[in-house]
Amino acid sequence: MLVWSTARVSAICAAALVAAFLGASGLFGLDLDVFQAPLAKVAPPSSVPPAIPPVFDRLVFVVVDALRADMVLGSAAVQHAHATEELRSYMPYTAQLASSPESIAYIGHAAVPTVTMPRLKALTTGKKPAFIDVLRNFNSKALDEDSLIAQLGAAGRRMVLYGDETWLQLFPTAFVRSDPTSGFFALDTVEVDTNVTRHLREELDPTMTSPKSNDWDALFLHYLGVDHIGHLTGPHSPLMRAKLSEMDATIESIHLSIQAQDAMRNGSTLLVLLSDHGMTETGNHGGASIEESSALLLFVLPPAYRAIEDSDLLTRTPQVDLVPTLATLLGVPIPAHNTGKALTPVLDAAVRDEALVIAALQANVRQLHALATPKHSAKFWASFAHEFNVALDWHAASTNMPLALARRRMEAALTSLQAIVLTSDGSEYNTMHMLSGIGVGVLGLVLACRFHELLLRRPSHYELCLGFWTLLQLVSLGSSSSIENEHVVWNFLLVSYLVWLAIDCVLAKRRGLWTCWLLVLVTARLLRSRNQIINFGRLNTFDVAAGSTRDGLEYEHDNAVSILTTRSLAHGLVSLHVERVLASAYVVLAELVRSSSSSTAAMQAVWTVGMAASVVFAWTAVDAAAHVVYASVVLEAGVALASRSSPMKALWLLAFLLQRDTNLLALALLHVQLDAATRLVQALDGIRALPLVVYLSKASFFALGNSHLMTTIDISKAYTGLSSYSQVLVGGLTAFIVFTGPLLVLSSQLAAVRDARSLLGGYWTLELGNFTVYRYSSSIVVRTRGPF
Repeated sequence: MLVWSTARVSAICAAALVAAFLGASGLFGLDLDVFQAPLAKVAPPSSVPPAIPPVFDRLVFVVVDALRADMVLGSAAVQHAHATEELRSYMPYTAQLASSPESIAYIGHAAVPTVTMPRLKALTTGKKPAFIDVLRNFNSKALDEDSLIAQLGAAGRRMVLYGDETWLQLFPTAFVRSDPTSGFFALDTVEVDTNVTRHLREELDPTMTSPKSNDWDALFLHYLGVDHIGHLTGPHSPLMRAKLSEMDATIESIHLSIQAQDAMRNGSTLLVLLSDHGMTETGNHGGASIEESSALLLFVLPPAYRAIEDSDLLTRTPQVDLVPTLATLLGVPIPAHNTGKALTPVLDAAVRDEALVIAALQANVRQLHALATPKHSAKFWASFAHEFNVALDWHAASTNMPLALARRRMEAALTSLQAIVLTSDGSEYNTMHMLSGIGVGVLGLVLACRFHELLLRRPSHYELCLGFWTLLQLVSLGSSSSIENEHVVWNFLLVSYLVWLAIDCVLAKRRGLWTCWLLVLVTARLLRSRNQIINFGRLNTFDVAAGSTRDGLEYEHDNAVSILTTRSLAHGLVSLHVERVLASAYVVLAELVRSSSSSTAAMQAVWTVGMAASVVFAWTAVDAAAHVVYASVVLEAGVALASRSSPMKALWLLAFLLQRDTNLLALALLHVQLDAATRLVQALDGIRALPLVVYLSKASFFALGNSHLMTTIDISKAYTGLSSYSQVLVGGLTAFIVFTGPLLVLSSQLAAVRDARSLLGGYWTLELGNFTVYRYSSSIVVRTRGPF
């Protein structure tokens, strides 16, 4: 067995972290956020004159965060052919408004990442956001690009904001009046909305007697309650039904007040009702599933304007198409980096002059052409101009071309240009950082593997076995399907290695390890039972009795997620409360027995009280109980740090407090598995223990309901016991919730082995190899196919 020095292990760990940082910087611009570098020079608003005069003199822009399209347009909007509940029945006024002649409705397609800040950037700039915006979502900075807000400000329009504070972070000086609310404290489902609605009595005063009802041109409202309830209880809970009814009444009040104001002042106001993204059947979002990407986009015109033809409620359009449409209707230039194309049904209904509609489309064509020109060769654009020169050069006063033909040319040019821009636009990749990350990874592998030592001796069959399985896992990174089904790869490697160990036990006549081996094998099979192979979801046929709940089967037919069910492993046998008590009691007793000789009575009491408090919190939701658990965690971690022992008890306390109730039996089984695995690891030398630890840690990640998608990240439990939002606390608790399994496995096994340095060095070496191969594959994709 190779001997690992502390310096070598530290160097390998550092190489892995530096390589990961450089790779993320090259792909996502992580370095710009870490070092607070400016993303770009602040761009002034485009000075191109608007194509047509403003159609509306006022805008009311209402965002209902996470309002999925089917909540207004019906279950067909998210392709739920066998929906058990029509959510739009709780929004009757809005649903009727969407199908009325004065409205034009769309399913707004929200591109990934489907979280608030990136979607707001897309809805105001028309530009597809970068994936690093997922991180910036928690610490938004002032937007430095041309946007619809900047254009309205440059035109002298007075804007007012009530709702999500993200707007003020992106546009800190744009609004003459505002009252922001925090979008990150998900436990607040009431004040975040009432704090917005309470201002409407003055801003939308039907009699126009309030001074505030006369001094604005654009009113922005952003409601967060639907999103927060989704995170807490999902879209089909009683809380959600009540919230949708509340939103419906609010929208009715807004619509009627706008009509009354327009009649009083003889003006015209455009009402836009939309959502930034949707949500899954569990209430989360961030990924690309149809539930997450299906947002609402509804244009409500004044009574004098009627849609020329009936609106198809199931028409899908990119959300970025909103930007040129609004810019045209409000009489401001289209933002320079916009990638959307104006929605012609809306223009037809509002403008009602074919020549002006064509002029508006031409302005959009020229803007997209200017955006795309630097990204392609002169030869390419010469070919484009030959085909679409009419669209670029058309002028109503100097051409005899029929308007219908000119319009068809404009629409064809728009479609072509948008396709060009969307395939070439996206994150700016830093090739040097990407290559540097690969280089650091390779150097770290050379340092770790010490080929000169390996070549001087004959490798053992365990080393050959480990090398083969590692190579097999690395090869799987070259296939997107294998990455999506990574849980299958790791579980296959775990079971295969357990079979290998069984053969070794037989040959070495180690009968004492058979019980441990069998426990690890059985628990591994049980823990993987809630996962499925992606693309096989459509084959599932769960039998659910009439009238019974479908909770836990949200992903039953989802071909994009590796989760088969979120139900407990003991579903139908005992209640979740009983399951929590039994699981907690087992872990408490097991840890007390294990630490009886090394822990004081006081610390055992702290451990027991902490676990009991987690049960009390689950039953009562009293924050004081959660605070007792946190205090116990701090005490346990402090004692472990002072005595240089394992912090396992602190980790188990956090796990039982923060994991969902349906994961508690899985946690208890993981405890059984780790006890048995510890005995196996102690009986094996470092090179043989390493694969078992690696495979257990990877399999445990998926066993607790995680996947390769952001969709399955559960942020609601990260607010446990908190009374306000803290970026550090919520971010740290969210990370712990996601990586609970690997943290428990690694902490327990590092404490069990005689040479933790060797195990840690080997673990980081495998992770470094994974990262280097994956980053190399990503760089090839970027260089050959363009942005993801």
